[in-house]
Amino acid sequence: MIISIKSMKNSHYVPQFILKKFSDKLCLYNIKTGEFKENVKLEKAYAEKGFYSDDIEDKLNIKLEMHFAKLLSEKVLKCDNTIELSRAELRLVKKFLLISVIRSMGNEQFLQKEKRFYDDLTDLFIKQGLSKEEAIKATAKPFEEVQIPNETPYDYWMRTIDVILATDGSPEEILKHPNKTYPAHRWAIVINAGYLAFWDSEYKRDEFVITDIGMTSENEKGWNGITVHNTKKTNFLMRLFQLEKDESMRQEIYKQLNFVMSFHENFEMFPISAKRMIVEIAPFYKFRQAYKNFYPMPKLEDLSELVNEELYAPNENKYIYPQTSIVPKYHQGDRYIYSIKQLTRAETRYCNTLFLDRINTTLGFSSLNKAVGSIVKYKILNSYPYVPRVDYTDLYKIINNKYQASLSI
Repeated sequence: MIISIKSMKNSHYVPQFILKKFSDKLCLYNIKTGEFKENVKLEKAYAEKGFYSDDIEDKLNIKLEMHFAKLLSEKVLKCDNTIELSRAELRLVKKFLLISVIRSMGNEQFLQKEKRFYDDLTDLFIKQGLSKEEAIKATAKPFEEVQIPNETPYDYWMRTIDVILATDGSPEEILKHPNKTYPAHRWAIVINAGYLAFWDSEYKRDEFVITDIGMTSENEKGWNGITVHNTKKTNFLMRLFQLEKDESMRQEIYKQLNFVMSFHENFEMFPISAKRMIVEIAPFYKFRQAYKNFYPMPKLEDLSELVNEELYAPNENKYIYPQTSIVPKYHQGDRYIYSIKQLTRAETRYCNTLFLDRINTTLGFSSLNKAVGSIVKYKILNSYPYVPRVDYTDLYKIINNKYQASLSI
């Protein structure tokens, strides 16, 4: 059992070792107050007293961040063309991404929604026409959570982080933990279903921005003002499953359907420097690549705003054991090789607009000069008739005053 007492320590909800990879000082814009600050010291950026409990703060550092920071500096950010990860290193990266998602749920109200996920899904299926018995069967909980007396929403959030830190971050290991939570297990499935990619910004003129959430994602093609349900991939696989007669392929398609039900977006992005980010791509795109000569696949233009096929290319795997069945057989000697993808200026700016669109309070970047193009792109994408999710009016005024020009970069 974990009893969480809010600390008075100054905790970084975006790790300081990540911030250091952007710059030694940052520009920060507060979307709620319209305040813009330059040359902000890193110890004062993305930090809040009592964000974590003391024990979780210590565990984050000892069990995860010091190891990931070492991997980041010695390999992930050091490589220019390809990155080769061992199985243990891949698990470490996935665990860090999982914690990054959960730590972005600092909004305790949102985490409580995660706690009710399976109950809410059951209610949704009933509204869509299933009987109560059918809905309960379709949305069966993977386990029953332990109920801890007097556990507050904050305690529940800390428990979720604690469970992940105590395991390797895989769904299988989380299931073994006595205090496992639904968000820890569900998001472990999402993170482990996707495959990794490394994308570099255009950098000379446009760097990646960073937000207090620390990650973002792209839904199936659409923008603010358009309802996006992420059903195109699911509907395609369901039709394929119904038409396919070969039983082994039906099993493969069914596996992909389960993946897409968990990982329904196109990709999730996690910036680790102004130049590089880790991307989790939906497993559908690996399936789409592997079976493109067997089935007429959906066009990339119908699914995503990023229509560069190379960005979705799966990594190369070197397995110790032969992979002859649907269920992979892993070994610690396995190697995972990633070609680093270079984004164009337009692609960099589009990725940044996704970060600009998903933010709680603070937007950050190393310099306004290398962020202004993305900020202008966000304004263009949210021009009439679309209504922006985030209001950057005051930042637009700052840019106009600074450059003494209209927003037409």
